[in-house]
Amino acid sequence: MRLISLLPSATEILVKLGLRKNLVGVSHECDYPATVEALPRLTSTRVNPLLDSSAIHNSVLEVVKNTVSVYDLDVELLKTLNPDFIVTQDLCDVCAVPFSQVEEICQDLVGAKIISLKPKILADIWGDIQYVANELAVRKKADEFLEEVDSRIKMVQNRLIDRACSTRSVLTIEWIDPIYVGGMWLPEMIKIAGGNVCIAKSGQPAPVVNRETLTKINPDIVIVKPCGYKLDQTIKELNLLKKQLPWQDWEKKSETRFYLVDGNSYFNRPGPRILDSLEILAYCIQPNLFPEFEKHYAEGIISLSPSLELP
Repeated sequence: MRLISLLPSATEILVKLGLRKNLVGVSHECDYPATVEALPRLTSTRVNPLLDSSAIHNSVLEVVKNTVSVYDLDVELLKTLNPDFIVTQDLCDVCAVPFSQVEEICQDLVGAKIISLKPKILADIWGDIQYVANELAVRKKADEFLEEVDSRIKMVQNRLIDRACSTRSVLTIEWIDPIYVGGMWLPEMIKIAGGNVCIAKSGQPAPVVNRETLTKINPDIVIVKPCGYKLDQTIKELNLLKKQLPWQDWEKKSETRFYLVDGNSYFNRPGPRILDSLEILAYCIQPNLFPEFEKHYAEGIISLSPSLELP
């Protein structure tokens, strides 16, 4: 069985299901686990990922306006790899090669089948993993993972119940300029981790907000995790972040806590590491209750000082 993955979360799902040996090609963004990095890359982007958030946003808008996709797909390489299954998504044309393009290509591939994912809430993520497992005849692996899901979620919930913790308001920043607030599965995760959600709604796309809107709220915790950004990219935009957020107002009103999180690895990839993201949330919201997560995810989290300065 020959498998191709056209998005990072799908690659992580396939590896979690024990199918690394079957992967013959991945997208240019697939970087986890390290064992997939040597595989042929089937996609490339028309947007320079090293630009700042404003330039990236404007570049994406321009590309979408003038072309079919933000991504180029190496069709000839795909045909050469002769896959039995192509795992992709039908949710966001800015996140991966458009589903319609993959569907069109598959018409010329004898026997190739598309597995398309479209998660909006947590249950969809777990359901997609089960769906992939069923299609690829590795259902037992999915059952094992879903037992892990249940166990780790219950651990967080039970510790919060046992300590009778007060909830804290949480704002998650999905993009810096313009400001996007984390939507889809994020609000549900915040609630599980003992927080009250600011602005966003479960199952809905990330809303775009302006500074004026943000001045009307007073979050206890702000988690900045730009989609696709590693920590060093977010750190480079710290001065812009200070301008975009009413952080001085928040600082005066309460002791708002700020965290930077590796958005490339966590939160934005609807796959197995969403469980890691939940534990990161639990630590950020209730650090005294989940101290073990601070060390475990140390390379992916930075706690800022009240003045938004790096420690």
